[in-house]
Amino acid sequence: MLAGVLFCMTASVLFAVLCYYTVFLAPLDGYEVFGWRVMGTVILVGLMISLLKEWRPISKQLIKIFKTPQHLLILLVCTALISLQLFLFAWAPLNQSSEALAMGYFLMPLSMVLCGRLIFQEQLSNYQKLAVTLATLGVISNLVIHGNLSWVSMLVMLGYPPYFILKRQLGLSAIHSMFIEHLLMLPIGILFVHAQNWSPDFFAVQQHGWLVIAGLGILGGVALLCFIAGSKLLPMSLFGMLGYLEPLLLFVVSLILPGSRFSPIDFFTYVPIWLAICCLILNGWKSYQRTSPKAEYAA
Repeated sequence: MLAGVLFCMTASVLFAVLCYYTVFLAPLDGYEVFGWRVMGTVILVGLMISLLKEWRPISKQLIKIFKTPQHLLILLVCTALISLQLFLFAWAPLNQSSEALAMGYFLMPLSMVLCGRLIFQEQLSNYQKLAVTLATLGVISNLVIHGNLSWVSMLVMLGYPPYFILKRQLGLSAIHSMFIEHLLMLPIGILFVHAQNWSPDFFAVQQHGWLVIAGLGILGGVALLCFIAGSKLLPMSLFGMLGYLEPLLLFVVSLILPGSRFSPIDFFTYVPIWLAICCLILNGWKSYQRTSPKAEYAA
C-alpha cells in the first residue's frame, strides 16, 4: 500500500516538474517538445520492457489487435486522443497557458463523474452531486470573469473521458498500452522534430542540449511508469484520490512560470472547483473505507 502511494505521489511531482522543465527547453516550440518527449519515452519504456522480458506478450497483443478491425480502430482513436493530451502538456507551458492546463486537469475528474452518470447510468452519491454543483459554479464564474472557458481546459476536460472509456475495451496492460501508443506516435514525433531540422537553434543555445533532451524523456517516461505502478498497487478509489495531487501541483507551477496571468478575482473560479475536488476526495475516502479489508473485518 505504502509503495503504491509513494509511486502515485512521485508521478504527480514529476509531472509538475515536467511542466516547469519547459523553461529549460527554449527556444523549442510545443511541436518539438512533443516530438523529443515521445522519442525519449519510447527508448526508456522499451528498455524497461526488455528488462522485464515483455516483448513476446506485446507482440502477441499487437497481432491480436491487428486481426480485429474494431480493436485496431479503437487503438488508433485512443492514440490520437492521448497524443493530443501530450501535445497540450508540451505546448501550454510554452504559450502562457499553464493555468488553463491545470484548470482542465481539475475539471477532468468531474467530467469523468458526469460521463459515468450519463453514459453508464451510474448513481451519483450526495458528495458527487455537490461536487458537480460546485464545479458548475466555478465554470460559470470563469465565464462571467473571462467571457469564455479556455479551449485548452476544454480539450483536457473533454478529451480524457472518451480515451479511458475506449481503452477499457482493448484489455491491454498499462505498460503495454503506453508503449504501443507511444510507438504509434513516434512517426509524428520524428516528423515534428525533422520539420525543424532537429532543433539546431536549441542546441546552439544549450551547451548541454542532449542532456536536457535526455532529461525530458527520462522525466516523462519515469512519471508515466510511476503512475502505472501506482495504479496497479492501489485500490481504485484511493488511486483516484491521489490523482488530484497532480492538478494542484500543476496550478502551483503555473503561478511561477513566466507569463502567469492569475489574479485575485480568479479565486471566484478556483475556490468552488477546489471545494468540488475536496468533495470527490471525501467521497473516495468513504468508498475506500467501506471496501478496505479493515472495514470488512470490523463489520
